[in-house]
Amino acid sequence: MSAERRYQSVPLQRRWMNDLVHFGKKSHIMGCSWRINVAPLVAARAARRPPAGWSAIWLKTLALVARRRPELRTLYVPLPWARLYVNPVPVCTLVFERSWQGASALFFEHFVAPETASLDDLDQGLRKLKQEPVENIGSFRRLIRFARPPVLVRRLIWSCALNWSGPLRARYFGISALNPFPVGGHITQSAMPASFMLYFGQVERNGDAQIQIFYDHRVMDGVEIYRIVRDIEATMNREIVAELGGGSG
Repeated sequence: MSAERRYQSVPLQRRWMNDLVHFGKKSHIMGCSWRINVAPLVAARAARRPPAGWSAIWLKTLALVARRRPELRTLYVPLPWARLYVNPVPVCTLVFERSWQGASALFFEHFVAPETASLDDLDQGLRKLKQEPVENIGSFRRLIRFARPPVLVRRLIWSCALNWSGPLRARYFGISALNPFPVGGHITQSAMPASFMLYFGQVERNGDAQIQIFYDHRVMDGVEIYRIVRDIEATMNREIVAELGGGSG
């Protein structure tokens, strides 16, 4: 006998993803894929004990590049008239997969000026976000809280934060974002309402790394993305290597 057909209410962790997709589709997103080589970084990381986590490395790298490149601190704000907002400091979002209420859920943490923190401090903070109970983390609690109202109320809140105010959007949604993806994976679309989204996978032993980037074409063009990718590669092999070589532990 086949299972009984039934409907069920949308759980909270799917509600905020539904809202994110709803508004993410309104962005003019372009995608591309690049291969970089960070062999000096791989060697410096291997020589350090304990090795720095890759998420902390990617986070600090992106923030260092964003500090130099204003396009990574720029948001398109459509209302009440179209304009660009340039934030004074980088705000980078990192995506976390956590188990919550018996199901997998995606949570987001926004880091303000993470380039000013050490890799060790970033590493410790990321471990807390991965290990602490979801309810103990302020940004995760806020995401859950804003998923509880009816859909029309949620969409109004999201619209005000995303479409009317650059500072509010930077604070609650970030500007550039990072998302790890499985080895061998390939992302074909992104629904994040970010100006710049970087998906990173495993770095190979020879230093090769495949990255995928989605960007808001209203904010930047493909030639700028090429320069950003080269800057990311150089920053990893220069500033990050210098910190790993000079740090303790």
